[in-house]
Amino acid sequence: MKMYVSSSAVALESRIFSLRLTVVWCICSRIICVTRAGPRGGGTWRRARGNWTKAMGESASRKTEMPEPLGRAAAHRQRTDAGPTASVWLGEDELRLALEACPSGMVISDAAGTIVLVNAEIETLFGYERCELVGQSVDMLLPPRLRGKHPRQREAFVAHPGPRAIAGRDLWAMRKDGTEFPVEVGLNPIHTRGGMLVLSVVIDLTERKRHERLKDEFVAMVSHELRTPLTSIAGSLGLLAASAAGKLPDNVARLLTIAHNNSQRLARLINDILDIERIESGKVVFDFRPVEIRSLVEQAIEADRGFAESYRVRVRLAEDAVSGEVCVDVDRMVQVMTNLLSNAIKFSSADEEVAVTIESREAAARICVRDHGPGIPDNFKPRMFDKFAQADGSDARNKSGTGLGLSIVKQIVTRLGGEIGFFAAEGGGTVFYVDLPWFRRAAEQLEHAAAHLDAGQLPTEHDGEDAAIKMEVA
Repeated sequence: MKMYVSSSAVALESRIFSLRLTVVWCICSRIICVTRAGPRGGGTWRRARGNWTKAMGESASRKTEMPEPLGRAAAHRQRTDAGPTASVWLGEDELRLALEACPSGMVISDAAGTIVLVNAEIETLFGYERCELVGQSVDMLLPPRLRGKHPRQREAFVAHPGPRAIAGRDLWAMRKDGTEFPVEVGLNPIHTRGGMLVLSVVIDLTERKRHERLKDEFVAMVSHELRTPLTSIAGSLGLLAASAAGKLPDNVARLLTIAHNNSQRLARLINDILDIERIESGKVVFDFRPVEIRSLVEQAIEADRGFAESYRVRVRLAEDAVSGEVCVDVDRMVQVMTNLLSNAIKFSSADEEVAVTIESREAAARICVRDHGPGIPDNFKPRMFDKFAQADGSDARNKSGTGLGLSIVKQIVTRLGGEIGFFAAEGGGTVFYVDLPWFRRAAEQLEHAAAHLDAGQLPTEHDGEDAAIKMEVA
């Protein structure tokens, strides 16, 4: 089976978006409480031409743009001095103040898609006055080409309401002047006695898209303008250093060897940058297959045998290493093992041994790689898997690493459904471990996901990051 992994935008911005959505939901859940009572003084309210008006004969006929459950100031708290039955109502001003305080655009609509409330940020984003929006269909904020799909998507959300983020290549909004801009939208249902309302939090992605475009241009430049000529240069230097053009003076051979080693290091850095960019942008295809974990580890150890010998370090797989099937992309898992083994080899002293074990831990297999190096400084441990992270000290800096290897490893292990970590080994050194679910456990999870998919409980492709995992059975 193949799994295509795609991620939406930048991870940090996604976390900020989720935090904003959580804050908005907390505001609304604190302010909005189901009630049938009216605002201060009670009364009956009716909507006409998109506005809510107090019925004739009541003490006021003031218009408001608040919907019935909101305009009635549905949040309340108990009075501390008037007994358990008295309430103090948070009115329109308090509710509006809370919504206006949100830095993101907010639209509240009913189940039919009619806008009942917007905040000032929506006016700024779309160029409409709020009086032009309240009472109108939310479809007016979409480009004409997307309006035909929206009613069906809205019906699906109403049928299965729940918090979700919607993002994607085709998610665009349209301003009053007709210009379009990319957006990310967070949806939250608000259940009231008068019916369900939908809170939509709108984030303008224009700046984020611009940054992504600049990053893509940089990556393309690195790939085509640097990697290709560098490969040719490294190859030529390697041939000269190997005396392919005849024996060279010792001082010239030494300089060529230094140049060749540095060109190879630069090539590794470029390849690592491109690799991690492809993984983060979802351009890497993971070909998941059941594989016997012990044979996979043995394959990785054998591939690194020559590298270990160059450091006069032995690599040994424990005799009691367990066997069993895991569902992984073999090439990517070998890449993980190669990185962990090479790090352990480089940081172990000559004539030491790198020990590899495989243990069964309930629903997962644990692969451990133990080195006999100097250990990891405490102040560096929190940054172990960060990009370009390298521990201070000449010993660590002289290991010809790019500082991207463990960051790539963590990305791959996460995509494989596993976990990676490390701890100090008894007697010195460090143990890095990778936990991978046994194949039977992974199969159960896929069957569970398929059952939800058949029931229509998983989001569609229009639901963005939540729908970023697609499976194809080969």
